Amino acid sequence: MSKLINDPLAVSLFSEISAIDHLFKVRLSKTLPQGMELSHFAVLNHFSTLQGEKTPAQLARSFNVTKGAITNTLTKLSKMGYIHIRPDWDDGRSKQVSISKAGKIARDSAVSAIEPIIGELMTVLGSKKAKALIPFLRDLRILLNSAK
Repeated sequence: MSKLINDPLAVSLFSEISAIDHLFKVRLSKTLPQGMELSHFAVLNHFSTLQGEKTPAQLARSFNVTKGAITNTLTKLSKMGYIHIRPDWDDGRSKQVSISKAGKIARDSAVSAIEPIIGELMTVLGSKKAKALIPFLRDLRILLNSAK
């Protein structure tokens, strides 16, 4: 294993991935509408592709965060009127979360704000390179997720 750690190729690969992640998050954070954090956008965007509700525990698993972290994010989103949180009628100990109309509008506004960044990156990268990268990145994500 130590042989891999000293492998300049492996170190370079993961350094680049880490730098890309950091720079992309910083750039998106600066572009999101006033008061919206990346975690807020992630939850709203997640719900935009779903029909129905999810529990906080399901959301925590989806985002690979603690229940406390997702509860904090959901509390902020609820105060902004972007989500609805209701008791679970079948399990009184749990809650159900869904996106509100205001949340859909906020998500769409955020997408509009970040579209120029995504468009610029796709113009530079090109669809051919993007298509070639997706399988590698997906495999890497699956590998890292399974190594818990």
